Order: sequence, then structure tokens, then C-alpha cells
Amino acid sequence: MHGDDMKRTGLLLVALLCAATGVMAQTKGSRPEPQPASKQEWASAISRKIQRGVRLPRPIKGVSGLHTAKIAFVVHRDGTITDVVVQESSGVPQVDEGARQAILRSSPVTAFSPDMTGETEKVVVPIRMEMILPNPTTKDDATGLTFTTPAELESTGKVDPPGTETVKYNLISTAPDRIPNAPGSALCQLGFRAWAKDHPRYGWSQEKLNGDAMFGELGTTLRSQLETAGKVIEDTQTIDMKDAKAVEIVAAPTSGPDFENVLHYAAFTDTPTGRITLSCATTRAAMSAARPVFKALAQTVQIVR
Repeated sequence: MHGDDMKRTGLLLVALLCAATGVMAQTKGSRPEPQPASKQEWASAISRKIQRGVRLPRPIKGVSGLHTAKIAFVVHRDGTITDVVVQESSGVPQVDEGARQAILRSSPVTAFSPDMTGETEKVVVPIRMEMILPNPTTKDDATGLTFTTPAELESTGKVDPPGTETVKYNLISTAPDRIPNAPGSALCQLGFRAWAKDHPRYGWSQEKLNGDAMFGELGTTLRSQLETAGKVIEDTQTIDMKDAKAVEIVAAPTSGPDFENVLHYAAFTDTPTGRITLSCATTRAAMSAARPVFKALAQTVQIVR
């Protein structure tokens, strides 16, 4: 459409910002839109109808967050929609097509209001969709160690060899600007050390391991180990790892690269078959943002047989 044509038909920008996860579909029996008395009311009415027509695409591997596509189309006096095109891509073809289909699904929209004298209106609508990926769950078949990775973290697989652990996983940050690795360190390592059958606690019930005496002993032992390693404990909490009670500790190192600006996070628990250990390191400035993410990871960890 050329400039003169645009002037004749008019240009209407409808500011439609809709998070697709929150859009409600129109149900049978919904009341029809009343005839708008003005162009402004008409614009609001078609915005509402388009919003009801938005459908979120299926999850797309590697795609998350907010994506906006601008869709241009022509509305005729009777409300019929034609000439639907993607004016500005979101960068995700499925989002672009979903936005285009939302417009097509809305036709016909409300007919023109009395003050709209033209035969057509050119409309440009930005449609925003929030793509939410299901958090991936990892399970080690040999030990049953199972965990679900928050969106801010990504498992890069097992550490080989796992050192003193039976199995160990490395995790990196998918949001390094907000949750950076500490200098010279991986962001997180999650490990499980299986107990031999002659271990004093092997086969104990989780209820017994969660008891005040055993859990208190675990906390005392771990704090002593960290202090012996030259770390200054700044905070200790009790959290849940599924059915197991866990000790959560934030500690500051006293040596290492840029140690004054580093904080360590650790969560430990004993299970009937072994000990789970999560250790993470980030900058002191980032710990307030990182700790809820580390805790969210810790609270998904369990042994599943």
C-alpha cells in the first residue's frame, strides 16, 4: 500500500501487548461486543478480540522468553480482515505464524463506528508471546540421582572421572550476566556418593536420617569440614530435598583467585543409600540473585529407584 493509499484508508496503531500464557480463549455464550460509538472504542474492541485469539506455539527447543511480532492487516467496513502480513518478525518463525493466525482467527471483527468514514483501515498490531520451556530432568540410571534443572542453569553432563563421588554433574549458567561463575571455577557441581552396604547409615529410613540427632550431626560435620578447608560460614539454613532434610550453607573462601569477591553455596543431605552434595560458586555481588536458583535446583534432587 502506497503513501496516498495509506492516507485515504487511515493508519491505526493498536497497542496490543498480550502474554500468550495469560490469554483466555473466548467461550461459547460470551456476549458479543457492543457496537462501538467511536474509533477509539472500535480499536479497543478489536484488540480484545485479537487477544482472545492468540495461541501459544508448542515449546521450541532452545527458545524461551518474550518474543514480539508486528502484524499488519486491513480491516474493511463490515469487519472483514484481509492482507495479513508479518511486518516485523519476532525472530522465531513459529511465533510469527502464531501471531498471524491470531489475526486471521479474529475475522470478522466489530464493524466500523459511525465516525469512521473510510472503507478500510490499515492496522499494525504488536503481539507478544512468552515461550516457557519445561525444565529438563536428568536421571543417572546407576545410582538413581535425579534432578530438574532451573532455566538459569544447564547441565553439561557427567564429570569423568567423578573424583570421590560415585557420580557427579557439572552445571553452567544460562544467564552469566546475572549469575556468573566465580573466577577459575565451574558454577555448580552436583554429586552423589553411594555408601557401601557396611556403612553405618546404609539402609536407614529417610525419616530416621531426618531426625534431629542425625541431621544435627550432619550439619555439625559439614560445618567443621568447611571451616577446616579455610571457609568462613556466613549463613546456614535447613531446606528440603524432596523427602530429605538438607543443610544449606553460604560460605566465603579465604584464598584463591579474587577470593574477597567470591561466595560458595553448598547443600548436603544423607539418603538411605548415600550422600547428595551440591556445591556452587559465584561472585559475592551475584549471590542474592543466584541463591534462589541454587536452592530451586537443590529442592528437586532425589534418589529415584
